[in-house]
Amino acid sequence: MRPVRVAVVGGGTGGTLVANKLATELRDRVRRGEVEVHLFTERPEHYFQPANLDIAFKGAEPRRFVRDERELVVRGVNLHLGGVKLIDLGNRTLLFDGSSLEFDYLVVATGSRAMPELIEGLAESSYNFHTGQADARRTWEAVRKLERGRVVILVNVPHKCPPSPVEAAFLLDEHLRRRGVRENVEIVYATPYTRAYPTHSIAEVVEPLFERKGIEVVTLFNTDYVDVRERRVRSLEGEELRFDLLITVPPHRGAEVITASGLGDEEGWVPTEKETLRVKGYDYAYAIGDATDIPISKSGVVAHLEAIVAAKNVIADIEGTGVEHCYTGRINCPLEVGDGRALFVSGTYAKPPERQEPSRLKYLMKRTFPNLYWAVLKGRFEAIFDLYLGKPYTVRGARG
Repeated sequence: MRPVRVAVVGGGTGGTLVANKLATELRDRVRRGEVEVHLFTERPEHYFQPANLDIAFKGAEPRRFVRDERELVVRGVNLHLGGVKLIDLGNRTLLFDGSSLEFDYLVVATGSRAMPELIEGLAESSYNFHTGQADARRTWEAVRKLERGRVVILVNVPHKCPPSPVEAAFLLDEHLRRRGVRENVEIVYATPYTRAYPTHSIAEVVEPLFERKGIEVVTLFNTDYVDVRERRVRSLEGEELRFDLLITVPPHRGAEVITASGLGDEEGWVPTEKETLRVKGYDYAYAIGDATDIPISKSGVVAHLEAIVAAKNVIADIEGTGVEHCYTGRINCPLEVGDGRALFVSGTYAKPPERQEPSRLKYLMKRTFPNLYWAVLKGRFEAIFDLYLGKPYTVRGARG
């Protein structure tokens, strides 16, 4: 009789953590050959993606924020480099590099793709920090040479990390002030939302800061196309914005393997139960992080918390405990506002984020996380997070 196989597709924050949690908490079963944990990732490099903001607007060294995935998985995780080509969910089979693997449980953690090419002229005319470290560094090279002109920060939806475009505006302002050229540069923040931040309680904090710093906000701006030659962005509403430098948050889509496997909606997001994190219609498959269609922040924090919930539900099924762990929708995303201050966008499904004032302490908390991140992937510090924020799940009895 073959062992119970758990396949995790995607080696980002959520996928790495869920594989490590499974291998750690099921270590005795893994050691006896009763359970196998398989993690599939496309490349050996693992990037701390929130640092792309520091690379793009502070000139941080990219190499500080990358590790080898092989050093991040714990004993008991079977790591497969090269990625998955097709997920046959009905037959519980993965196809990869000419081979296949039958599984009993699946966790989809395939993330999202930033795709500026979806909008005419956007890829050719803009800089961004969402498509990877190389493009974040390219953004920095443009920002650090900027002396005068008009910068448009253009937000497109959907996108990962809701605070990131607002942070980009604040950090650009801070950088230009430090160089003494801010008065020569106009910053325009264009968003499809009705306010500068989609959550009103946070917008009430962000908007006065934007006004104080001289950052113009253009709302209800849904990008139609970019006129590359004329350096103008045209909205679906008929408005135009001229720019000298265009920094964009591109629209995002689900992973290619999700579309190829027929598992996602029209944008490639996996239909997912928001509490149990099961893929809708399948008791043995889960989806976490950016990959899901759950209407919640696509961020590393959410992927981290959902990984814990998914791992616990897989373990409960394997051990036959008859309990379910239900994700509360907890988020806790940092938002840096410049001048060494930050706030946290914190809430749950039942309790939307509340207004809070930026502080130096919250900024220092944000700055410590890049050093903790690599240990967090191995499941460390969970007790501290639970003490500070509360558990990200509730527990209920057997499915009925």
